[in-house]
Amino acid sequence: MKRLFALALSLALLCPACRAASEPVTRGEFTVALWESFGGVPYGDTGVFYDVSHNRPDTAAICWAADMGFVLGTGWGRFDPDRPITREEAAVVLRRVGNFLGFETRTMGSLAECNDFDGISPWADDSLYWATDTGLIPWAEGGLMAPQGTLTAEEATGIFTRFFL
Repeated sequence: MKRLFALALSLALLCPACRAASEPVTRGEFTVALWESFGGVPYGDTGVFYDVSHNRPDTAAICWAADMGFVLGTGWGRFDPDRPITREEAAVVLRRVGNFLGFETRTMGSLAECNDFDGISPWADDSLYWATDTGLIPWAEGGLMAPQGTLTAEEATGIFTRFFL
């Protein structure tokens, strides 16, 4: 029940009434949804990223996720919380969480369907293969993984629903 309540909160954060379901989800919003899925426990600002100020509403979530090892920065001490999260970034975060939760995260199936594998960053390839192979992140139009594509609020809601239920 507690997990369902946390999931409901995370979905509400991703899809507030004033936001279109087709708008991209930021790295900060995705991290807040993840944090809320784990219960959103109070967490202090650890100052892990210089572009995450103390007064941001997502600071606790970002610091928690970084300290848990679920998220990393984008380089040079930055997190870029307001930049839309890419499909490959989301896949990497979800795979790390899956490992933490004891999920099977090896890629089992055939990925021969993928026709844009050369666009996947080397640090994300196994994670994106896993996330699409398991159906956690659906294939993009045309049989593409679209690794640099962003997630919409509607897509992120579906991902969190499939992942945590």
